[in-house]
Amino acid sequence: MTSLPLDCRDLPARQAGLAILAAYNAADNGTGFSALIDSLDAGLRMWLIEAGVKHQVETVHAGGLQLNITRGLSPGQGTIPGLHHVAAGRSDDVWACERSSRLARFDALTGRVIQVAEVATKASHLAVDRSGKYVFVADPGADVLLAIASEDLSVQHVWPAPGGPQLPTITDDGIVCVTGAGSGTLTIVRPRAQGYAVQTISVGECPHDPLVTRDGKRIFVPCAGDGVIVSVDLENGEILGRFPVGDGPAHLALHPDGSKLYSANTFDGTLSCLSVEGDLLANKPSGPWAHQPVISPDGSHVFVANFLDDTVSVFDTERLDQVTKFKTDAYPHGLYLSPNGKWLVATGFSSDHLKVYNAITRTEVARIEVGRGSSHVAFLPDQETAYVACSVDSHLARLDLLTMTCSQRTGIS
Repeated sequence: MTSLPLDCRDLPARQAGLAILAAYNAADNGTGFSALIDSLDAGLRMWLIEAGVKHQVETVHAGGLQLNITRGLSPGQGTIPGLHHVAAGRSDDVWACERSSRLARFDALTGRVIQVAEVATKASHLAVDRSGKYVFVADPGADVLLAIASEDLSVQHVWPAPGGPQLPTITDDGIVCVTGAGSGTLTIVRPRAQGYAVQTISVGECPHDPLVTRDGKRIFVPCAGDGVIVSVDLENGEILGRFPVGDGPAHLALHPDGSKLYSANTFDGTLSCLSVEGDLLANKPSGPWAHQPVISPDGSHVFVANFLDDTVSVFDTERLDQVTKFKTDAYPHGLYLSPNGKWLVATGFSSDHLKVYNAITRTEVARIEVGRGSSHVAFLPDQETAYVACSVDSHLARLDLLTMTCSQRTGIS
């Protein structure tokens, strides 16, 4: 730990965050430093957690807070321009975007790059519609949501989406939604007979990853700064309810029967279960920085990635009893379950490996070297092959889940 802390007091939250990330990236792997800040609001707190900046918080006698930070193997997530998010369509295509300007289309069978296009100012995440016609890309660099033709990667529509949009989602009817953490908003884009109708509504402090109900009529928005899940009618944007959960809800999972939600609450490290009507049914400890839940197709178990201690907690969905816990590689930024419920993949952003578990037997199967900065995963329809976006090395790694090997790495530069 360096003797003199980085003094970010009197700086606005954004400038303080940028200064901390710059110091983090400049530090050597495994070294520590401290930073002084006036306060840690939900936006800055979630920003540092998502960046993978592991820290402990102390109260300073002279006022403010001290963050004691340890540098991981990889630079702060979001500060590097490599391939970050990936999605597979129903055809033989895979799309991946950089945290920069480019979107790429890959042949899923061969891993070959088909096309690369400059589409964004600084892209974040993407979603593919049911028909495979469009790839929707969130561009927080320009505060817009982009509709990209999936075949030729041409920009077809650009819609305003304030607040640094990150995580688009789409209903089967083609309604696209994205939150803006910086503005506390949800932007809804509805297809109409003539074009699209765009609506942006206020939902609460620091909204994160929204989840659509199976009928596509409602969307649930976790608002980390308020500790609530906001239910929104997608037809008109009316807020139907605000449901308290734990502190810092970030990502959600919906039970296969559509009756219950599971919320990973990052700030207090808990998992909440609530009915879709908003009744809190249970709230249990998961692990520090509990962030990403996924649920088995049979609805029996929910898995939660805990970012700070590099674990995945496994819960029974009925009683919310924790049945086991897996150790992951450093910073399991992405947690993905194959559609058949067999394979659970936990990425390791601050590592050059990821881990694969048998979700049915709840055992670790393999630790596979894929490249630094593994972030997000897309399974192919065969469910025995997956592509992994590795942000630091900026390539797609192809996972062969029959042999538990990385059989290919493909970049776009």
